[in-house]
Amino acid sequence: MNKFLVHCIWSLLAVLTTACSKQTVLDDLEHIKNVGNEDPRTALVMLDSLEFEIRESNDYVRSKYDLLRIRLNDKADNTPNSDIIIKRLIGYFEREGSQSEKQEVFYYAGSVYRDLQDTPQALEYFFKSLDFAHNNKDCDSIMMRNTYSNLNYLQYRVQNYDDAVSMAKNELSICKLLNSDCVLPYLHLGSAYLALDSSKQARNAFNLAYEQIKTSKDISKHQNSLVYLLCDYSELGEIQKAKECLSLIEINPLVDFSSFACMAFAQYYESSNQNDSATIYCKRILEDGTDIYNMYDAAKLLYRIGKKTGNREEAGRYADIYMQLSDSLDFGKRQELAATVNNEYQYHLDQKKEQTLKDERERYKNTLTIVVMATILLASIAYILYVRRRNKHLKEVVTLSAELQRVSNDDKQLRADIARKEQELKQSKKSLAESTDELANVKRELLRVNVELSEYGEALKDKEQQLAERMDQNKTFIKLLHQSELEGKAEDVIYAIRQSSTGKKNMKSADWKQLYQAVDELYPLFKDRLLKELGTFTEQQMQVCYLMRIGLSKPQIQNMTNLSRVTVWRWVKKYDWVLIPDDEAEMAE
Repeated sequence: MNKFLVHCIWSLLAVLTTACSKQTVLDDLEHIKNVGNEDPRTALVMLDSLEFEIRESNDYVRSKYDLLRIRLNDKADNTPNSDIIIKRLIGYFEREGSQSEKQEVFYYAGSVYRDLQDTPQALEYFFKSLDFAHNNKDCDSIMMRNTYSNLNYLQYRVQNYDDAVSMAKNELSICKLLNSDCVLPYLHLGSAYLALDSSKQARNAFNLAYEQIKTSKDISKHQNSLVYLLCDYSELGEIQKAKECLSLIEINPLVDFSSFACMAFAQYYESSNQNDSATIYCKRILEDGTDIYNMYDAAKLLYRIGKKTGNREEAGRYADIYMQLSDSLDFGKRQELAATVNNEYQYHLDQKKEQTLKDERERYKNTLTIVVMATILLASIAYILYVRRRNKHLKEVVTLSAELQRVSNDDKQLRADIARKEQELKQSKKSLAESTDELANVKRELLRVNVELSEYGEALKDKEQQLAERMDQNKTFIKLLHQSELEGKAEDVIYAIRQSSTGKKNMKSADWKQLYQAVDELYPLFKDRLLKELGTFTEQQMQVCYLMRIGLSKPQIQNMTNLSRVTVWRWVKKYDWVLIPDDEAEMAE
């Protein structure tokens, strides 16, 4: 027994020691993570010092260690050599990780494959990271913003400029919610608009970015953004703006020229007709040979310069290089793969939305069933009480009616007796005329009859008075009964009025969903018609169409959607086909 007790104590101490050690290591990793947000290279050195201790830890701690290393290398712009480690981390955190850990591992998986030039795989993992972010109220908003930034970069790189615009807008909206610097989102948005030849929108976005930089307390931290603006303003032909950016860059001159910085300067000098300087920077990019995308742009610019200056030999040579690089990049294939990933992600979102709607529909059905059953139960109880009350009154009415019938019968009998006595009186008078000898008898009989008639008259008056009193009681009772029934009905009316006086509710997201569901159930063909007729449409356009389908007027639609009167009037006229019944629309097709 003593040995067993000692063994238990030692086992407990070992568990406690291990738990404390695990928590200590995790605390160290969290501290290094915070350091890495500002100084990733120092954080990497600190992380290396824990390697031996980490290798003695469990799978969870080792996985957190490896994920942190990938995070720090990403922040330090260190390009990964392979995807072996991130594949293992994906498998582990998919099984064991929380929602936040899954968001993180898929984000850095996307970063790894981005650096390995595997755009479709990078897109897939960034989309998965978004999926876990949207389903997690405690998601990392900054990581979510960075995810949209990376998606903008990847979509732009494969020339899916419309999707690049969409990603940049999402990135910008998150920045505004976080009250953070919006320079980069504006730059991303402007570049995407510029690629779509939407010069006005691009210029507006670049100007907003430039104004934020100028009003910044520390302009030096925006050196890279100024390089972007130098390139973009040059491409737009905004030479004066480009010169202003160059002046701000020269306050803190660049020490190391990246391929993109060289490209920006080359773009500026080419726009300023300084072709020799532009050529020098372009050739530097080609000689470096590390960034195929900037090499592609540099070769294209050199071809353009050669063509502009009349140097056909140079133009031809760089045209060949430009075509070779274009073949290597294979934009068409990259676009196709990216589109496949986008479509798969959209299908995933549609399936998820459909399941959500199905669940909501089921909850609504269950709630409706409960409400209906409760209503039926309450109505049944009310009806039973009403029937009991009514039966009681009816029983009293039947009793009173029987009494009235008896009084009526007595009255008829009394009247019959009077008629009979009158007949006897007539016979007596006839007998009196026939015989004077019997006159005294007749007089006596007449006196007797008169006495009886008097008695019967008094009895008749009493019966008539009783009848009148009974009739008055009956009328009063019937009046009370009628009043009771009216009161019951008044209660129902008052209840209905109270139920309908709750007032109009503002249409929330759930209310819109219930409206869509109700219309889709009533008009099964309507949704397909809507998709066919509208093609691409906004949420508000769909709301207007659904409100039109249930028969709301233009002012009512305006109140429900908070749209302007002009917009509502224009859309109602545009979508008047919504009012055509589904069967007529189907016959017309």
